Amino acid sequence: MKKYLTAIIVLPLFLLAVGCTPRYEEPVDGYKPSSVDDDFPIPESAALMKTIPEPENPNIDNGAEYEVKGIGGEQGLATPKRYFQEIQAAGWTQLEEKQMGHVHFFQKDDTVIALEVREDSLTVYEMIKDAKF
Repeated sequence: MKKYLTAIIVLPLFLLAVGCTPRYEEPVDGYKPSSVDDDFPIPESAALMKTIPEPENPNIDNGAEYEVKGIGGEQGLATPKRYFQEIQAAGWTQLEEKQMGHVHFFQKDDTVIALEVREDSLTVYEMIKDAKF
């Protein structure tokens, strides 16, 4: 009888725990050029929310913020691995040692892009030449 009672109690708890675990899935719908740099890809579903023509940070030339449903996971804590692979396939090198929290840096030739990944949004910044970051 104890076995059945244990199974009746444990099984629903297990199913509840599995069912309530947040699962991050990247939006997969292709990629398009960003408005900041034509060579830097962003998800096809990215909707431009605002441009940042004159940022307050002196190391940033310009930027754009995009809404991308499902990117970044809960609180922006999930790294969009497939998206980063697409960026690297486009010829960009991730500067992992420069990463600062949600901000990731990518370099191609002498251009450096800062990519801020948050829950449901991306912000792409083009850094000035010889930026200190």
